[in-house]
Amino acid sequence: MVKPDQRTTDPDPTRTDLNRARVTSVINGKGGVLKTSLTANLGGEMARRGFTVLIIDLDISGNLKLDIGMRDPERDDHGRSIVDAIWSDKPLEPVRDAGGRPGLHFIFGGRVLDMVGYLATSSNGDLLPSGSAAEQFAKALGDLCAREEYDFVLIDCPPGNGELQEVALMASRYVLIPTKTDEASLDGLRGVGPRVRKTRDLNPGLSYLGVVITSHNRAASRILREVQGRLGEVGDTLALFTSTIRHSQAAAHDCRTRGQLAYELAKDATSQREQRFAALKARRRRSDSDATVIPLPAAITATADDLAGDYEALVDEILTRVAADENAAAGEGSR
Repeated sequence: MVKPDQRTTDPDPTRTDLNRARVTSVINGKGGVLKTSLTANLGGEMARRGFTVLIIDLDISGNLKLDIGMRDPERDDHGRSIVDAIWSDKPLEPVRDAGGRPGLHFIFGGRVLDMVGYLATSSNGDLLPSGSAAEQFAKALGDLCAREEYDFVLIDCPPGNGELQEVALMASRYVLIPTKTDEASLDGLRGVGPRVRKTRDLNPGLSYLGVVITSHNRAASRILREVQGRLGEVGDTLALFTSTIRHSQAAAHDCRTRGQLAYELAKDATSQREQRFAALKARRRRSDSDATVIPLPAAITATADDLAGDYEALVDEILTRVAADENAAAGEGSR
C-alpha cells in the first residue's frame, strides 16, 4: 500500500492533506442502498487492519452512530460540530476510538446539518472565510487530516440533499457509489454524475473509485452483467467492483440493533455457536429426573460470517485500486 506522504503533486496544502487522507464520499441519489452500513463496515474493517480512519455522518438522519454503537446522548451533537466548523471556523473534533475500536474516529451527523443547506444557498455564504460552505468544510477537514494524519476518511452522504452532497464532494478525492439493482437505485446512481462534474470545476482531482452492488443475490450473475452495461449512462468511466454485499436482512438487523460491525457480529456468532453446542451437550448428559433446564444462548444469524467476508473482500479491492491510482500518480509526478 502506498503511504499517504508519497502523494505530493498538489501544491495547495489543504487539498494535499485531503488527498493524503484519501477522502471518499459514499454517495447515491437514492436512499436505502446501504450507504451507512457500507461506511461503517469499511471504516471499521480498515481500522481493524491498522489504518487510522475517520468516518463522518453528513446525513440529517444521523444513523451512522447506530451502526457503530455510539448511542451516547452526551457526545451526540447532531452535526453541530460540522456546522460550527463551516460557520465559525472552529476545528473539527472527532470522537476517537469510536465504540472502543482503536484507530476509528467518528463525527456525528443529524438534524443540525439542515443549517449547512441554509449556509450553502443564502447570501450569508459569502461571509464565510473560504467563500462557500463547501470550501469551508474542505478547509476544516483538511486541517483535521493534517493534525491526525488519517489514512482514510469516509463520508456518509445523504441521498436527497444536494447541498450536503456538494459539501462532501468538494472535500473528496474519491467517489464510491453503492447501488442495488432496481431501477430507482440505478436512477440515483445516474444522478451522481452531474454533481461530480460540477464539483470538478473547483476540485479537479475528484474521481470515481467504483460502484459496488449491495443487497445482492449472488446467483444473479445476469443482473450484474446488465448493471455493468448501464454504467456508461453516467457519462464517466465507472468500474464495477467484483465484490458485492449480499442481501442479509437478519445480519443487517442484528448489526444495527447490537451496534456491531459485521466482523464483530461474526465473531460473536462463532462464540455463540460454541456456547449453544456446549449447552446442548450438557442437556443430553442430564438425567430425565433433573428438572433444571439449561438455557441456550440467543441465536445470531448464520449469515454473519458471510456478510463479514463480503466487506473484507471489498476492502481488499479498494486498497488495490487506491494503490494503483497512487502509483500511477507517483509515476506521472516523477516524469
